[in-house]
Amino acid sequence: MSAERSEQRVRGLALIFLATFLLLVARMAFVQLVIGEDLARRCRDQRAVFLAAVPARGAIYDRNMRVLAGESHRDALVVFPEAVKDRDAIAHMVAALSGVPEEEALARLSSPAPLHVAVEAPRLVGRVDPKALGKTLGDPGVVVVEQPARYDPEAIAAHVIGYLDPSGVHGASGVERLLDRYLAGGDPGRIAVFADARETPLRGLGVRWLPGDPAPASVRLTIDRDIQSIVEDVMDDAVPRGAVVVMDPRSGDVLAMASRPAFRPDHLQASAADAASPLLNRAIMAYPPGSVFKVVVAAAAIEGGVVSLGDRFHDPGHIDVGARQFRCYTHEEGGHGDITFIDAMAYSCNTAFIEVGLRTGARRLVSLAESLGLGATTGVALPGEQVGALPDARSMSPQDVANLAIGQGRLAVTPLQIATVMSAVANGGLLRRPRLVMEILSDDPARARLIEPAAPVRVLSADTCRQVAFMLEAATRWGTGTAAWVGEGGSCGKTGSAETGKVGETGSPVSHAWFAGFAPLSSPRLVIVVFVEEGMSGGRAAAPVFAPIARRALESYPASR
Repeated sequence: MSAERSEQRVRGLALIFLATFLLLVARMAFVQLVIGEDLARRCRDQRAVFLAAVPARGAIYDRNMRVLAGESHRDALVVFPEAVKDRDAIAHMVAALSGVPEEEALARLSSPAPLHVAVEAPRLVGRVDPKALGKTLGDPGVVVVEQPARYDPEAIAAHVIGYLDPSGVHGASGVERLLDRYLAGGDPGRIAVFADARETPLRGLGVRWLPGDPAPASVRLTIDRDIQSIVEDVMDDAVPRGAVVVMDPRSGDVLAMASRPAFRPDHLQASAADAASPLLNRAIMAYPPGSVFKVVVAAAAIEGGVVSLGDRFHDPGHIDVGARQFRCYTHEEGGHGDITFIDAMAYSCNTAFIEVGLRTGARRLVSLAESLGLGATTGVALPGEQVGALPDARSMSPQDVANLAIGQGRLAVTPLQIATVMSAVANGGLLRRPRLVMEILSDDPARARLIEPAAPVRVLSADTCRQVAFMLEAATRWGTGTAAWVGEGGSCGKTGSAETGKVGETGSPVSHAWFAGFAPLSSPRLVIVVFVEEGMSGGRAAAPVFAPIARRALESYPASR
């Protein structure tokens, strides 16, 4: 009996030891596999001095998944005052890089606490001698660390992407603001110095970038980075103030949208104080369209059977409507004389178009303009997009109709709206609403979302569009838009010079310059709208911008896409 009891006790003790061992193994597994990373982070954070944080946000990609925002990097400097050899030189460098007064920088270096300074390339130009910079970077008290940056120095598509609020957490404009609920989130990454209680760096640990948790979603736009780069390169040479929009008329996808003056999303202070207003996205701002509106007038007149391409008009240089006289730009030379409707478009004859507009009537003109998307937002939903303006057909006088026929009066449009109009003509009368956001990318199925193109709506007959396109081809072959002709495949479009109501130093009216067209002539795949603020002449200022963009973009965007 005693032997049996002893055996039971041994068995019980063995079970107790086994259970204890299993509990310890389970606890070790829990610590290592479940909470180990969190405990390691807490232990690490106890030894770390955090100098800077970069909020986590989802990336923004172009249509081909090339980065537009969210995956760039930038150098930062960490200065350890107690290890600095030449404090005056370092103070000069810190002042130049950060913009703080040198005296203040020197005072900050009198503290033993490590100092973080972001390296901003524009600040270096003309402010830091490269030799002096090299010397200071060789100082044992200065450490270079690479940290993530939201925007790269190229700042491509800045007006589309937008920028963040001062906290760097939420979007304040553009896509950053439009899709902030998807892009925001995640724990920020930090620049940390591993130091002792006196904030002296621990040997062997130094300065590190500690990544945070990723944001819950990223965004894929319809923008094509190659075409966007082409547009911005051309604009930098030829458009001091204005906008360019490039669309695929077959899908409504916005392939490029650029505005000038440009700005850098990570350098907002100087841009906000600039009188040229570089933060404005002029592609979605409303302006008088001038003669580009004649595309709408011609389409309404042809669709309504009011006029045919071979109809002839007589232009003595002016036309009287009631008690008011409207002049053609050739009035000093006696006008265009006898002119066909085709040549009236090619040479942008105001007299002929006013006569056509009066025949067509206010109701038909305004109705078609509304069907083409004028007087309303386009649907891209970018913050700040303006609706423009259309007159009320019920209250229009003949003089108002005459003004409307040449794109003046109570009429305002955005470059993006005009791109939509031209897309409908290029697409054989099918209107496709512009699409800017292609996809929300997320591992969470509840957040992931594919944004399909809107279904097309027929607003014009295919025959009307063929006739309008033929008129627009005349404008680029022998009319006011010859500078926009593209030899390979051809192009067509309309110039516009829209009066602003301002008068220049010489006493002449100040006008905005427009060109809106598409290419190639057969199966158009690119609609391009060029707007040059106060550019005076559409034929001289806007049409020459269209041609190089079209040529290079057509090579980059083949028909097979």
